[in-house]
Amino acid sequence: MADKPLTAPETTVNQSSDDPWKLVMALPCRLRVEAPTAAFTVADLLGLCPGSLVRSSQKAGSPAFVQVNGQVIGRGEFDVVGDALAVRLTELV
Repeated sequence: MADKPLTAPETTVNQSSDDPWKLVMALPCRLRVEAPTAAFTVADLLGLCPGSLVRSSQKAGSPAFVQVNGQVIGRGEFDVVGDALAVRLTELV
């Protein structure tokens, strides 16, 4: 089975719906996963630009905490999908 990128389902807000969750499905939220770096300096920070690559000390299979709006909502593990570092969600808390 091929991995598919995780995308949010398309939703439309229908005021006459009996489902109260429909009203909040389109609200934006901030998803955060931290990938620690082995060594990162202020000089490295100042040299960042769009397209820059930052090496991480994380390897595929390393644990990751997934946060939404600052609250941990799950655990996952780092994975490599094609040429990108991804997080595979393994548990919701």
